[in-house]
Amino acid sequence: MKMFSNRLSKPGYIFILALFAGFACSKNAGTGSTEQVTAKATISKDKITIGDKVDFHLVIEAKGDVKLRPVDLSQYLQAFEIKDHVQKGPDKKWGKTVTEYRLVMATFTTGNYEIPEIAVTYTDKDGTEKELKSNKIILVVESVKSNPNDKDDVRALKPPETIPHSFWFWLFTVILPVLAVAGYLIYRYIKSRNIAKVMEKAEPLRPPHETAFERLAKLKELKLPEEGKVREHYYILSEIIREYLEARFELPVVERTTGEAYKELTSSGKLKRAEVTFIKDFLEECDLVKFAKAIPAVEKIGEDYFSGFDIVDRTKVISEPVTAELTGGAKK
Repeated sequence: MKMFSNRLSKPGYIFILALFAGFACSKNAGTGSTEQVTAKATISKDKITIGDKVDFHLVIEAKGDVKLRPVDLSQYLQAFEIKDHVQKGPDKKWGKTVTEYRLVMATFTTGNYEIPEIAVTYTDKDGTEKELKSNKIILVVESVKSNPNDKDDVRALKPPETIPHSFWFWLFTVILPVLAVAGYLIYRYIKSRNIAKVMEKAEPLRPPHETAFERLAKLKELKLPEEGKVREHYYILSEIIREYLEARFELPVVERTTGEAYKELTSSGKLKRAEVTFIKDFLEECDLVKFAKAIPAVEKIGEDYFSGFDIVDRTKVISEPVTAELTGGAKK
């Protein structure tokens, strides 16, 4: 050892000492770090033209024994039209739990858009619920600029040219399509009359909430999310609740958009404001999956299913018990 130390020069000693110091610092940093969660939001471009697509990326990194809650991005991106939505993770990477949200967005209105700070809620190892926020992002949307190669001169319009058409042209482009549409309308009219005759004297066999509960149970038995059919699951769930609301309150809800259905329920005065708000939030969550292709977490799918069940349970008709006088029984 002494011979080895004699052979080392002064720069050699400095290099070895620096190497050991760096190793010790990294070890101390790994053992003495505390739980930490970071959230960073980015976009692919900070300036786009109206109608262009832009990629939004949110990365959440959790260090230590931390339980993250799913993030609902729809409330922060209401000014945009969501073209695609993908959630990746949570995955373990280099001692951290990484969750990523990737969205493809577009807007058809010019101006400066501010994507606000996105709140991320998590629970640390002590069971304390905490919250942090990501960074703000500014996106500039500009109108379509004129092409420098466009010419300013305007040429005179050419007179219209007459194109002769044969009988077969008019037969396949006008006569047959008109006959097909007329036949379809006549068929629908006759069918609607038959349905009206049948339903005119028909009486409901079961209360609407019993039918809704039975359909919800069948939907659960299908286990569509486990087969990767999340959108189909939400479509059926939304239809069950919409048909229940239409039958229960006699309001046109099935063929309405969520916004139109919300106005119908509010103006009817048949529900409390808190109930209407709860129904609106539920239908909007279903629309996000059905039309924006959002992929919620497994826990969120279960929460939305029980939200639909809760809507029926809150608003169902509670039958009054039949008294002894009405049934002919003697009073005690």
